[in-house]
Amino acid sequence: MLKESLEAIMTKMGELANSKTVVGEPIISNNKTIIPLLAVRMGFGSGGGEGNAPQQGVGHGEGGGGGLSVSPTALIIIDEAGVQVYSLAQKGSIAKLVEMIPEVMAKMPKNDGGGSCCC
Repeated sequence: MLKESLEAIMTKMGELANSKTVVGEPIISNNKTIIPLLAVRMGFGSGGGEGNAPQQGVGHGEGGGGGLSVSPTALIIIDEAGVQVYSLAQKGSIAKLVEMIPEVMAKMPKNDGGGSCCC
């Protein structure tokens, strides 16, 4: 039973940590492609045991669990000028990402079609 539990945990975590998890879906807007790069961290544990207490009898148990953490580490921006990589590692990832939004938006050409900025 413990072997099956471990195999199920590892299989599910493997499904979650695929290449689309590490390299995010490209975002295309106004001739620019933004590709997020992500760090994936996994951990798991399991255990089992059995015992025999004189008043309670024989018993056994098993258990397992796992965790997965995904965080942004960089952005790849591709446009007609070339490819740029913006690292998010210098500061906290979310803070760095928020700080970069105005810079990235300023580099995008204006949409003269009257629609939204991203369509």
